[in-house]
Amino acid sequence: MKTIVFTLACTLSLSTLYAASTPAPAATSTRVSIADSVELNQYVGKYKFEGLPFEFVTIAVKDGKLTIDTGTESGAMTAVKDAADTFDASGRATLKFKRDDAKKVTGVTLDAQGMSFEGKKES
Repeated sequence: MKTIVFTLACTLSLSTLYAASTPAPAATSTRVSIADSVELNQYVGKYKFEGLPFEFVTIAVKDGKLTIDTGTESGAMTAVKDAADTFDASGRATLKFKRDDAKKVTGVTLDAQGMSFEGKKES
């Protein structure tokens, strides 16, 4: 029973994550430098999770922003100030990427509604 309630809570949390309307961006244009794009590309990949209503989360770079896609929902993430390798998904979840000794991204911890889930980078 706990698993069903938890699964529903996660689904609702992540589905409302991107369902809320967001204000239109300001009319100013911003340029992303090559260094910024390269920096974000180190997070790109498919991450396998257990215990969530979705098996994989895909992280990509689109229009110079890091994005998340659960298969049913997707949206942009923003870097958390003063927290390395940590991104906010519209205030609904926080993703903190993990690195190995060689500083290569190997996984991610997804924190949502007081619960944490570990994802392993597959590609």
